[in-house]
Amino acid sequence: MSTTIRYLHHPSSQPCRAVQQFMLEVAIPFEEEIVDILSGANEQQDFKDKYNPTGQVPIVCDGDFVIWESAAIAFYLNEKFNAPANWFGATAQQRAHIQQYLHWHSTMLRRGAGAFFYSHFAECIWGEHDYSKEIEKGRYVLYESMGILDRWLSETEYVCGDEISYADLQGYHEFVSHTAGEIIPDDIWKKHPNIQRWFDLITERPHARTVSQTIQQVGKMRLAGELIPMTRKTSLAKGTEIIGSGTTGIPYLNAS
Repeated sequence: MSTTIRYLHHPSSQPCRAVQQFMLEVAIPFEEEIVDILSGANEQQDFKDKYNPTGQVPIVCDGDFVIWESAAIAFYLNEKFNAPANWFGATAQQRAHIQQYLHWHSTMLRRGAGAFFYSHFAECIWGEHDYSKEIEKGRYVLYESMGILDRWLSETEYVCGDEISYADLQGYHEFVSHTAGEIIPDDIWKKHPNIQRWFDLITERPHARTVSQTIQQVGKMRLAGELIPMTRKTSLAKGTEIIGSGTTGIPYLNAS
């Protein structure tokens, strides 16, 4: 296998930013390749056949070895480069807690991304529609997730203990997008002071700022009413739709 990792990603993606920050934090050498997800390059069959049958990013290529799904990528890189133990746990119980969060994240907090996507990106793909039901669904999942996460953070400085782990990066970048798009109102933030403390703590890390520059710019553009040119026809937040699983490339179908 080659010694340099190829990293296929897009900086607007929350999971992509989490993996990239992890690589920067651990000083893992990598070659960056930005995939044009705005045009739907990752939805083309040749891309899916070569890299990932779901068409999702991030993707890591290590020689002939290809791995996708952000948590699996980070786990692989942690093993390959023998990262400090805090990132994925030093003991069986620490490792279990981190994996527990990552499993929970994929079906809860990650699904809350629909609030951001349907508020800011859906119009850029499908034009003007009533996306209120999707936004409502996204907010419901997001706020429910925040309630759980805030209780966890009332007991420890970070999500899985008193040292930062990959679980923190996975969760943190969801809130970076929500902050960039002003999705979470002030009254909701005030109800979750532990998340606010934790979010501010990770934001102070230099690499957090580095990988978040693009999504901050995108948020400013959308809040100013500027459309992001996109020619793709499928969702950037699969699994958040009202109709369909979101994994089969279906176009937008507005629920009645």
